[in-house]
Amino acid sequence: MTGATAAPLGAATPVVRSVAQGLTAGALAAPVLALGRSPSGRELVTTGLAVVLAVLVASGVDRLSGPGGTVATRVAGLVVVAASAVASIVTPSGLSTAIIAALLGAGVGLLGGLRGRTPGFPYLIGLGGAVAATVLLRTIAGDATWIRWWPVLLAAVGFVGGLGERPIDAAGHRSGRRWALGASVAGAVALLAWTGANDPQLSWFGPVVANGPRDRPAVAITFDDGPNDPYSLAIADVLESRGARGTFYMVGSAIDRNPEIVQTLIERGHQVGNHSYHHDYWRWLDPRYPELGRTQDAFERAIGRCPTTYRPPHGQRTPFISGLVAASGMRTITWDTSAMDWTLTDGREVARRVLDRVQPGSIVLLHDGLDGIPDADRQVVLDALPIILDGLEARGLRAVRVDELVDTGGGLTDC
Repeated sequence: MTGATAAPLGAATPVVRSVAQGLTAGALAAPVLALGRSPSGRELVTTGLAVVLAVLVASGVDRLSGPGGTVATRVAGLVVVAASAVASIVTPSGLSTAIIAALLGAGVGLLGGLRGRTPGFPYLIGLGGAVAATVLLRTIAGDATWIRWWPVLLAAVGFVGGLGERPIDAAGHRSGRRWALGASVAGAVALLAWTGANDPQLSWFGPVVANGPRDRPAVAITFDDGPNDPYSLAIADVLESRGARGTFYMVGSAIDRNPEIVQTLIERGHQVGNHSYHHDYWRWLDPRYPELGRTQDAFERAIGRCPTTYRPPHGQRTPFISGLVAASGMRTITWDTSAMDWTLTDGREVARRVLDRVQPGSIVLLHDGLDGIPDADRQVVLDALPIILDGLEARGLRAVRVDELVDTGGGLTDC
């Protein structure tokens, strides 16, 4: 056909790329997906701040990377976004929310999500559509796990959409790109390592038991950081008044101060376990981890026998600790239900949190002490326990020891 010029085939590419970048930027709304079905005001504020942090980090990484992006930075961006999704799935909300949001922002920045090389309506269409879809998914699916993969899909669209864009190869951009790439990948690796070491339900660094069979009408209620005078025995009194028994994970230094409480609990039918000697925030990083053996020695001095289970303080463990526990013929017991009772003063709120989260086979975390402090006030747990037991009974669930819920090789053995 004469007198007319055909439009080049690539004429629409900048528009398509701009929409794709807008979709990628929409992934920054992903912290919304972690909200529960009935979020509190505090959770809403935390989520909003997490989104803001993700945007700020994405903007900073994007500026370092410079216009365009290499295949390496885009691949790394996709991997980093995927790492943030994995961490979001397996990590409870809290400080980790901000860390995961920062990681998400780094991934989006590497993908060039905030760049919008053809700014304007196409970019806003992609961004608005992604944010609207994120909110809609959260509304429909609630806190379902599968929706946490949504930002990975958005990032994948941005990855494909940006493949045709040529990076600017100036020396300053190359240097910034390398720095952003290295920092983002290192952050992803560090976050996943920290998650594996701290999440009580993950077995990445060695086997853990976080719950028992879900088809049994039983729940194990456990108490950490004692023995504590008078709260350990007062808690035992409440349990026994309901025909129940508990499992007490004890700090070695507290055992040495209160050995008679350990003996009394065992005589009354309760289970005891190893919970480190000092219960601090750094000794778990020692590959030798003498805390395990030192606490077994404290048990031997107190009762002449040693427990067969270990609970890591704060859930923190390494492959070295898991290896030592296994070599000692012990099992690592964590939990799937926690009320964070150390942060509360209202027993009714502690009970509500437990009963909202507990399931058949759950292992419940409470505290009869605090970090092995001999006189810590644990009245809040003493107030909560009768309400918890009433709630379990109403659901047909029995409160039992850990060794009645799962096979631990017995409660005690020769040291």
